[in-house]
Amino acid sequence: MYKKLSYLFNILAIALVLISNQSQARNIPDELLNIPITLISGEKLTLSEFNGKMPVYMKFWATWCQPCRAEMPHLEEIHKKYGDKIKVLSINIDISDSYEAVQNSIKEFGLTMPIAIDTNGELTQAFKMIGTPYHLLFDKNMNLIHRGHEADKSLDNKISLLSQTKAVDFLESSILSNADSDSDIKLDFNNKNTSALFFTSTWCDWYLKDSRPKISKNCINAQNSINELHKMFPDIKWTGVVSRLWADKKELSSYTKKYSIKYPQFIDTSNNVFYDYKVKDLPTLIILKGNKVVLRIVDFSNKKKLSDTLRSL
Repeated sequence: MYKKLSYLFNILAIALVLISNQSQARNIPDELLNIPITLISGEKLTLSEFNGKMPVYMKFWATWCQPCRAEMPHLEEIHKKYGDKIKVLSINIDISDSYEAVQNSIKEFGLTMPIAIDTNGELTQAFKMIGTPYHLLFDKNMNLIHRGHEADKSLDNKISLLSQTKAVDFLESSILSNADSDSDIKLDFNNKNTSALFFTSTWCDWYLKDSRPKISKNCINAQNSINELHKMFPDIKWTGVVSRLWADKKELSSYTKKYSIKYPQFIDTSNNVFYDYKVKDLPTLIILKGNKVVLRIVDFSNKKKLSDTLRSL
């Protein structure tokens, strides 16, 4: 009897250790806990403040993103229903966006949750945002339990379970890791030559046509201008850096054919190039001499001015 009780006790002890370890486990890199999240109110938060206390629901969005707009009532509903049990954070990605547009969205949808604008791109980069809307849900021990692009039943069920302090399965620990953080674009700058990096997307010319017509027109003007400048200045090393948002090889191929682009283009799947050069506006042209940035252009309305500027370098 003693041996049997001892055996059962050992099994129970092991089970308790496993349960304890799981409750303390974390499937995201520790450094994500301390990334500052600056709210438009001026307050600064980090995930570490909620570790061990309450779950966190983060949603990344843009004011011109139609699915984001469609989901805004859902976001506000979640905040009102669960805000005392789950920390809801709204993150505007600040890509071709503005503070005024964010404020207009707040008023339009009556948003009352804490809102941040990712002005330096650190949050979208660290949390592997690859398209809006982008939902991340963490349990109270900061384990990632949901990652997706839709405010669907799966997300709602997990939020409901977390609000009742019930356990939810973790996602794979590699999802937000930095294991694949190396850039897939290898830029080789010769110190004696001039290089041009043209940052754009495969969709800003048509997707923003109705919601942001000025940006859409600028994207079209930019691509046409860059094509001409590529012919005019063959001594400049031209490279197209395409946003990873809603982009794949097929879309890049279609975009290349659409504008008859002759210089090399790459999808910045890691987002490292966009992040390193602090590109927040689509489109953007960066001119370098060696590896030093000497010019940054975001307005492509005047082709002659563009060519004159490059000629003067």
